[in-house]
Amino acid sequence: MLFSKILSLNDTQTGVVSLIFKYCDDKSLPLLDLKDFKKAVQYITNEGKEEITKEYGRISTASTGAIIRKIIEIEQQGANMFFGEKSFEVDDLLKIDQKGRGKISIIRLTDIQDKPKMFSTFMLSLLAEIYSSFPEEGDLDYPKLVIFIDEAHLMFDQASRALLEQLEMIVKCKLTIGYARC
Repeated sequence: MLFSKILSLNDTQTGVVSLIFKYCDDKSLPLLDLKDFKKAVQYITNEGKEEITKEYGRISTASTGAIIRKIIEIEQQGANMFFGEKSFEVDDLLKIDQKGRGKISIIRLTDIQDKPKMFSTFMLSLLAEIYSSFPEEGDLDYPKLVIFIDEAHLMFDQASRALLEQLEMIVKCKLTIGYARC
């Protein structure tokens, strides 16, 4: 689960996150942003604890506490801007002109350059969206999407393991990535 990877959760905590998503889905409760998710965690830990235990099993408060701390950690780096309704469509990165040439899209991330968790969160969400929406097409004559990351070594030196794994999976399957050192 991508959200658990972003938070660097262990297997037990990932199970709790899955349970929260399942509970909210079963009850038709929206989880649109980190604030909604934190409220759900607090509910299952406090006033909803008996209901959750009866329907889904017992949840450790140590796990929910760890999840809240991880959310606070990424919130302090400004992660709220990456969670919620989609802010862009990856198909926007595939626009072509009248002559069939690809257009260049520039995503400027200088504000999060010194925040490795934020960079990892952005890249994980972008790469997961690319992976889930692009069909596997085999060997193409030309790449469908090329991503160049200027000064990538500065960001990837401190990138999360989850980001590096996701990047490796996508590069192997669907994408050409270029690294530029300027």
